[in-house]
Amino acid sequence: MESLTIALKDLRSLRRERTIGLVLALLLFVASFSSLVVTGITLLYSPTGYANARVGLVGNARIFETIVHPVVYEDLAPALRDLTNGKLDAVVVFNENVSSVNYITVYVPKEDVKAIKAILFLRKKLEEYQNVLRRIRGIPTLRIVAYENGRVVEVPEGYYLKFKFVYVMLIPLLALTTAVVSSAFVIDSVCEEFEKNTVEVLLTAVDLSDVVIGKVTASLILSTTLTVFWMIMLTLNGIEIHDPLSTFLATLSVCLFMTSLALLSVSYEPVREKAQILFSLAVISFIVVMFSFPSSPLGALARASSGSNSFVIPHLILSLSSLILTLFVSEKRLSKAIGLDL
Repeated sequence: MESLTIALKDLRSLRRERTIGLVLALLLFVASFSSLVVTGITLLYSPTGYANARVGLVGNARIFETIVHPVVYEDLAPALRDLTNGKLDAVVVFNENVSSVNYITVYVPKEDVKAIKAILFLRKKLEEYQNVLRRIRGIPTLRIVAYENGRVVEVPEGYYLKFKFVYVMLIPLLALTTAVVSSAFVIDSVCEEFEKNTVEVLLTAVDLSDVVIGKVTASLILSTTLTVFWMIMLTLNGIEIHDPLSTFLATLSVCLFMTSLALLSVSYEPVREKAQILFSLAVISFIVVMFSFPSSPLGALARASSGSNSFVIPHLILSLSSLILTLFVSEKRLSKAIGLDL
């Protein structure tokens, strides 16, 4: 009961933490408007978003003109001038050779977004141009068809990109952000007790183990609440989480691992700045490992949320065991820092 009381007290003080509050606001924003984020990323990197890119052509290329419908120029100089002035998105220079190799020079703007727009549009059109030339030369073209229950399924352009962004990037990053926020909250709450010299007063009423467990409990309540929230918001935004329970448990295992790192950091250095540096270094290594191995909790999270078979229980057991061990070690370390004999 004492641990729960301490946890609720820490959660009420959460609104005073400005840094954590800003990260929370960012997390809630991304989760709330995830459909807009996904749509924007898909449009940015999918050629279908740029069906009306303006292309200039310098040279003689009749077949290319029927596919791209470019603005034809006699010389390169006026074409580059229009490109610089924003009248064109790209300039293509070549003379078409139906029976041999075509060497194409492409000029794009210096601005990154405009360059991406032009390159992706031209990539799509040049693939069409290549297929036309292959048919003229009698070279077979490869066409991939998707089937479901014996019927042809039309796969929308950019679907694979959207799939990768949602299940390989967005959901794991939401889980990592949740874990970092809740773990940083452990560091701040423990260090605050030392900075304000309230830890000795607190220990006159409760045991040190109750204090440590209370801090961890507050972190887990926060991470659970945030996880449930962004899972609901993703669902409301039309992003399907195929296995919600496994997704939740995988996220919880990531949070437990992060909480263990935070607790170890603050037990070795109960000064806020030093503890945060230790935690940051540990988190960088943790994230590298998580993204490097498919069998990591983040890999299990990606598979669970996308509907693939994923066993998250071993990750949960391992993370919970690490937290229990960390609680024991941290209590010993903090007791020495305070001057208690356990």
